[in-house]
Amino acid sequence: MNLLVTLLATSLLSQLPQDAKVLDLGDGYSRVVTATYSVELPTGWDISSETRWGQRKAHPNGSNGELGIMTAPPGQQSSDELYHTSLFFILREKKGKPTPYRLGKTSDGLETASFEVVDRQGFAARRYILIRNVDGRLLALSVHVPNREADKQWSAHFERLLRTARFIKQPL
Repeated sequence: MNLLVTLLATSLLSQLPQDAKVLDLGDGYSRVVTATYSVELPTGWDISSETRWGQRKAHPNGSNGELGIMTAPPGQQSSDELYHTSLFFILREKKGKPTPYRLGKTSDGLETASFEVVDRQGFAARRYILIRNVDGRLLALSVHVPNREADKQWSAHFERLLRTARFIKQPL
């Protein structure tokens, strides 16, 4: 019996990152707070620890879809440079046709650049938003929608991710 409890506890712990705090908000989403940002992700999803290059992924168990968060230190790159650098890595992972990026702002007034990668069927299954903080730090958010039928649900998750993304103030 103790072995079963230990195995169950270990499997539950592996779903949550060890380098972030996760707080269930009670509405189907959880707030994930790291040293540099906070976001809200669907409760119960597997959330990875951050890689050494600043990437974290979240997905429901057994799904081909995922939400992604990636950080970058302050920099002076233009939106055009960031877009082309992002595409270099994105298209190495999986081919597709990128859309031109669009500039915008978050509800907090932070600069954004958003774009998609369209698959062979003309579906924008991969979507990206780059957010630049006033201090130059970057937060790249992404969604990989598993299929057209799941688009509405995954788009809602991505919208919540974007709407709740916040940079954590860094000490000087």
